[in-house]
Amino acid sequence: MRFRIFIEVLAVAMAVAAAAMAFAPFTAVDGLADDAAAAARASAFGPQSMADAKSVVLILDERSVASQPLASTPRALMTPVWAALARKALDNGADGVALDFIVAFDGKDFAIGDDRPLKGLDATFLRLLLKDGRAGKFVIGRSRELLPARRFARVAGGKGMGFVDVALDGDGVARRIETSFDVTGGGVATTLAGAMLRDPQAGPLHITPPAPLTDLPSASVIDVLACQDAGALKRLFEGRAVFIGSGLPGEDRLRTPDRFMAKAAPPPPGEPCAFIPPNVAGRADAPGVFLHAAAVDAHRSGWGLTPAASWAVAIVAAIAAGLAATAGLSIPPALAALVVAAIGFVGFAGSAWAQEAGALFPAARPAAAALLGFGFGWAGRLLFLDRRARSLRASFGRYVAPELVERILAQDKLPELDGEQRHVAIMFADLSGFTALSEQVDGKTLTSVVNAYLSLIAAEVEKSGGYIDKFIGDAAMAIWNAPADLENHERAATLAAVAIRDVVAEAAERDKERGLPNFAIKVGVNSGPAIVGNVGAVNRLNYTAVGDTVNIAARMEGLPSVFLTPVVLGEACAKAAADDFAMLEFASIQVKGRQEPVAVFAPYDEADRAHFPAYEAALAAYRRRDFDDAATGWRALADVEWSGADLSAVMADFAEAAKDEPLDGPWSGAVVMRTK
Repeated sequence: MRFRIFIEVLAVAMAVAAAAMAFAPFTAVDGLADDAAAAARASAFGPQSMADAKSVVLILDERSVASQPLASTPRALMTPVWAALARKALDNGADGVALDFIVAFDGKDFAIGDDRPLKGLDATFLRLLLKDGRAGKFVIGRSRELLPARRFARVAGGKGMGFVDVALDGDGVARRIETSFDVTGGGVATTLAGAMLRDPQAGPLHITPPAPLTDLPSASVIDVLACQDAGALKRLFEGRAVFIGSGLPGEDRLRTPDRFMAKAAPPPPGEPCAFIPPNVAGRADAPGVFLHAAAVDAHRSGWGLTPAASWAVAIVAAIAAGLAATAGLSIPPALAALVVAAIGFVGFAGSAWAQEAGALFPAARPAAAALLGFGFGWAGRLLFLDRRARSLRASFGRYVAPELVERILAQDKLPELDGEQRHVAIMFADLSGFTALSEQVDGKTLTSVVNAYLSLIAAEVEKSGGYIDKFIGDAAMAIWNAPADLENHERAATLAAVAIRDVVAEAAERDKERGLPNFAIKVGVNSGPAIVGNVGAVNRLNYTAVGDTVNIAARMEGLPSVFLTPVVLGEACAKAAADDFAMLEFASIQVKGRQEPVAVFAPYDEADRAHFPAYEAALAAYRRRDFDDAATGWRALADVEWSGADLSAVMADFAEAAKDEPLDGPWSGAVVMRTK
């Protein structure tokens, strides 16, 4: 059943995650992760040099507009400047020039009365448009809402104009440049990038750069105008697409996918022909002209990324979801969360590596698939646990207290009913006087009295967090730390044993005063490893514990009738409750089947601790075979009024009997169980 649920949940998680991650729409989380992966790629592999880029940007920056002759020239009257820049670029080998401005003012339209003083202002610009614009070598900007001046648009023709519009993703970041747009009435209109590539079908061009976009070769407009060095100009322009745009604060700035990359400030400007790049990079944005230039360079230089195929995304998502679902099904939630985080990290690192290899893989999708898979896995885990909980309630509820069943179910790990090794405390409690009483009363009365006393034992066991394993006639066997985990189980078992001693003694005193049948109690408690689980025949099972720890506890249950102390404890249990009672090691017992003797203890009140040194001295004498001193010491304690007087008298008898016994083999110092 568990395996079937596991496979079903795993299959559903992988299928749903594969479909969802392959076809889910782009989100802000995807954009954030992809941009972070681009920055991680640049950090891990080093930013790629843009020095040999196939595009160059001429920036109208603050230094340019503050310099002569531009300082006294309104922007609307700069067509001679754009013509001069374009002519200089084309004459020095530029592959084409794109103007990322919409030139909406025609000088001939400016009139003062009947005089048109600016009618010749645009002559060089018009000649450039007529010659190179119609050939697609000089392209001016337009947008969906705004066209260039009518005369400029007419002279430039279809090849001399390109859209400057940039599509933004849902999070407001520009990550791609279209090479064309569909226009009303049919047909295709080319963008600046499409015009420079001379291929309207080349896009969309994805811009996930290997370095900050402003690392593209760039120069201030004023430096290009001032430079007369043909060699320097040729090095700047030859074979490149030239883009002219604004770098002024607040103008045409867009959020760009290099927003998390470290951007170094360029050195201060020097000689004009040095072409020091202007300082226009923002923390998370850049002038829009760099996006057009980057799109062309991505296509020509080959660093443009190819989006991963849907099937590849689906496969990776299925694997991530499968791993996370497996974790959710089989390991604790905290560890499963770490697995999900690790999957997300590996997916993110894989996306950065994929970018270096030329593929654009959505960096957030593996983590999202892992979360989805974990959700399915955890749901499957709850389904399985719910089924198992119902089964456990049905099985254990027949012979375990409901409170214990609920405590078992509250644990993250259910008990292994087929058998597991656990460290447990075992108690055997036997009602003393059963045989004699059975000869005095009828069976119905005997059963009623036995059940009443056994109920007292069961109540104290369950109150302490233990589990009544079975009733064996007039005796009970109890376990602590199985099937449910229990902290300080050895102390809990010891406290329960003493409580049983007291409640049985109180009940016996009440019954005796009323002339009713009554019992004394003998309790033995031991702790250690044991195998716990379902034991028995195929059709008849019992949840119990077996092993050496259980056998020793069973032997201890018989010691109270010999040593006249109602509770006998193993060493670990005595130490666990040493702060609650005065613990006396009263002997070492040779247990059948064990070579080493077992130390046994009895709990006493603090008032009895004053007699412990004398008792321990007598025990030490016994262990060194000084039986006379041992017997004398114990006899003296037997004559004193304290809770261990009867025990001392028994030990004195053992010491005297030992004097007459020949030593058979090495002396262990253990008490040999013999009749007096």
